Amino acid sequence: MNIHAAIPALLDYARIERGVTARQVEEMIARGLIAREDVYSAIPERTFKRRLADRAKLKIEEADAIARLMRVNALAQWAFGEVDMAQQFLDMPNPELGNRVPRLMARTDAGAREVEAVLYRFAFGDYA
Repeated sequence: MNIHAAIPALLDYARIERGVTARQVEEMIARGLIAREDVYSAIPERTFKRRLADRAKLKIEEADAIARLMRVNALAQWAFGEVDMAQQFLDMPNPELGNRVPRLMARTDAGAREVEAVLYRFAFGDYA
């Protein structure tokens, strides 16, 4: 079970620093790496569409938010071994997270860390 291979550096620091274009994010959506609604939770739809039309780069904070959401999605898919179960986990209130919805928590760094901790505990059978 190689976690590093299962969760690729989809948007690592160097790539974010160089600049991520809205077009690149659109391609990630098309490839199923991130849901459009997740993108719109990080960047308002109107702003994203304007950046797409202008062929513009995202702000570093926006690209970082996209990377965080992609990382949580990839980790959930790795932990559950299938997309449907991962999406179900991300979309349902979870008792381990105070009945909060993991996808909504992942909009912040602190929330994403809590979601990731639950996913790692699940993947390694730590149900304590």
